[in-house]
Amino acid sequence: MQLSSLKIFHVRNLNTVNLHCNPVANVFFGSNGSGKTSFLESIYLLGRGRSFRQRDLRLVVQSGAKELVVAGTVLSDLSGSPSNLGVKRTIEGRFEARHNGRGLRSASQLAPKLPLQVVDAHSFILLEGGAMQRRQFIDWGVFHVEQDFGSVWQRMQRALKQRNHVLRHDRMDDEQLVIWTREFVTASDAIAQHRRSYLAELELEIASISKYFESLGALTMEYVSGWDKKLALADVLESDIERDQRLGRTHQGSHRADLIVKTEGVPAAERLSRGQLKRLIYILKLAQASLHKKRTAEACVFLLDDLPAELDPCHRKQVMDCLNQLSCQYFVTGIEKSDFKDLLVNVAHHMFHVEQGEISPA
Repeated sequence: MQLSSLKIFHVRNLNTVNLHCNPVANVFFGSNGSGKTSFLESIYLLGRGRSFRQRDLRLVVQSGAKELVVAGTVLSDLSGSPSNLGVKRTIEGRFEARHNGRGLRSASQLAPKLPLQVVDAHSFILLEGGAMQRRQFIDWGVFHVEQDFGSVWQRMQRALKQRNHVLRHDRMDDEQLVIWTREFVTASDAIAQHRRSYLAELELEIASISKYFESLGALTMEYVSGWDKKLALADVLESDIERDQRLGRTHQGSHRADLIVKTEGVPAAERLSRGQLKRLIYILKLAQASLHKKRTAEACVFLLDDLPAELDPCHRKQVMDCLNQLSCQYFVTGIEKSDFKDLLVNVAHHMFHVEQGEISPA
């Protein structure tokens, strides 16, 4: 996929933006607070229906405005045909998403139409944060390559919610508990199988992508299913019923899964330096994009906020070389124009200067 044009209205300090994008590299430079990250945030809004900076989208609407709007034209790598995407969010909280003029039922329907990968200052949370971050990383990948994963994931979430509801009642309905436990086990087992299959493929891509970077040691991944892998989940839940009922929630299952990324057999977050962790995050994201392209024939669009901040010139070039090899379109920000001079030699690109919410070609 590639974003060929973008219109932004009232996103933070960006009042009105109308840009034609380069199919390869798009570089935005300017001082802190100028609006560079808000531009990337706008693309993320278009592809995900939410922000990577702020949970409450009402706070993303420009001060004094009643709504934000982001619209773009997306070109398919597979067919070459254009499609139009648009999102709108009002200060009252109303959200609308459209594809070729037709309303979408939910923001999740945007994701396959503009697959995005983001790396910013908060990306360390993927390796240093809680298990939820790593589940989301896996599930993003599975969602895009396995057609039935979304519906199975929704089944598991519904069954989990209903089972927890039954557990919290003073007079527990045993029949309902059996029904929702059975549904939860079926969906949870399916989720675990999808994730394991995906990670087996992803590990091969990680090995391939790692060749572009200075070695971080032997990289491996351990999937923790969320219950004792030697036991059937149904048996685990049966033995756990007293604790689950006492605390009113289901303690084991695919909703508690985790992914441990290791280097030389040690969790990466415990072994690597800050700079090495950032490189590993790039490797994981690029490997995911590579697998996505192999399975769907569509490239991901990358949003890289303040690329020079954590990477020296040599490692920046490794990232850019890999992106170019994968034929990914990317939008990258930094403070100084000079930080990108040597990275863009023989690379098709557009460069923009951002100042006080105004974006102009440079």
